[in-house]
Amino acid sequence: MAKEAINIKGTRQGLAILLDPNKNFDEMKSELIFKMEKASGFFSGAKFTLHGVKNLYPEEKSQLEAICQGYGLIPSADVPSPRERYNTKTPESPIKSTNMPVAGELALLVKRTLRSGQRVAYEGHITILGDVNPGAEVVAGGNIIIMGNCSGFIHAGVNNNRKSYIITLGLHNAQIRIDDKVLFKTPEHLHNGPYVARIEDNKIIYYKLDRPG
Repeated sequence: MAKEAINIKGTRQGLAILLDPNKNFDEMKSELIFKMEKASGFFSGAKFTLHGVKNLYPEEKSQLEAICQGYGLIPSADVPSPRERYNTKTPESPIKSTNMPVAGELALLVKRTLRSGQRVAYEGHITILGDVNPGAEVVAGGNIIIMGNCSGFIHAGVNNNRKSYIITLGLHNAQIRIDDKVLFKTPEHLHNGPYVARIEDNKIIYYKLDRPG
C-alpha cells in the first residue's frame, strides 16, 4: 500500500501534520484538501504545526498553511512531531546519492544526469556528476556544482545564504536562483566552462572562470 503524502496526528498540544518528503508538492496539497474536507470541520479551532517541510519552498509551505487556516485551524510552532516519522530520503526521484562531509559542511553527491521531472533538494551543498536537463530541478541550502551542462532550474542558497554560488560546465537556457534573486534565462549556448553564477550588487551575475596559463 502506498504511503500517504499527508498524515495528521493528534497530540495534547494540537495537530501534527506530517508531510512525506518523498511526495511532490501537488500530491501534498491535494491530499491535505481532501482530508480537511473529509473532516467536515472537526479540526476547526485546533492548533497545528507542519512537519517535514525542509524540502519545500517558502511559498509552498505558506500555501499548505493557508489551506489549514481556511478550514479553521490555528498555526503554531509548538505542536511536536510524534515518534512515528517518515523516512526522509533525498532526493525524491530514484537517484542514488552519497553524503560527503567536506570541511565540516554538509554535502550531497549525485552520480547521474537529472532528467525532466526529477528534483534534488538538500540542506547543504550539492554536486551533480552529469547534466541537469530541461525540466529537472536542483535546490540547495549552499552551493551547487554541476559537472556537466545545465538547462534546468537551479536554486542555491535557499535559506538566506547570499554567499552561495553555482558552478557549471555549460549553460543552456537555464533558470538560476540564488537566495531571493532570480535570473530567468541564461543564453542558449555557453560551452567550454566552467561558469560561475553568484550575487553581486544585489543581482545575479555569471562569468567564465579563467583557466591557469
